[in-house]
Order: sequence, then structure tokens, then C-alpha cells
Amino acid sequence: MKRRVSRKAKLEALKQESELALRDQIRRSLARPPERRTNFLRKRIAFRISCL
Repeated sequence: MKRRVSRKAKLEALKQESELALRDQIRRSLARPPERRTNFLRKRIAFRISCL
């Protein structure tokens, strides 16, 4: 016989799983070299030229 899981328990498990995924994403981002982490800060000037 299967035990029914309450909605509250399901939401709690989902919240915990999403927090773990977020921590994992942050950890992977911080493991990258600094020039790849801050690439979004570069401002595009021309077709293939960028600067900070």
C-alpha cells in the first residue's frame, strides 16, 4: 500500500531541490575563470571588438 504524500510535503521537497540546484549553479559559476565569469560586463562596441 502506497502512502500518500501531502501537498505541503511535496512543496517542501521542491523548495529544497531548487535551493540545491541554485547552490550548484553558483558553485559552477564561481569555479570558472574570472574572465569568463565577468564576460557579461563587456560592452560591445563594434562587430568583434569589446572593452570594459
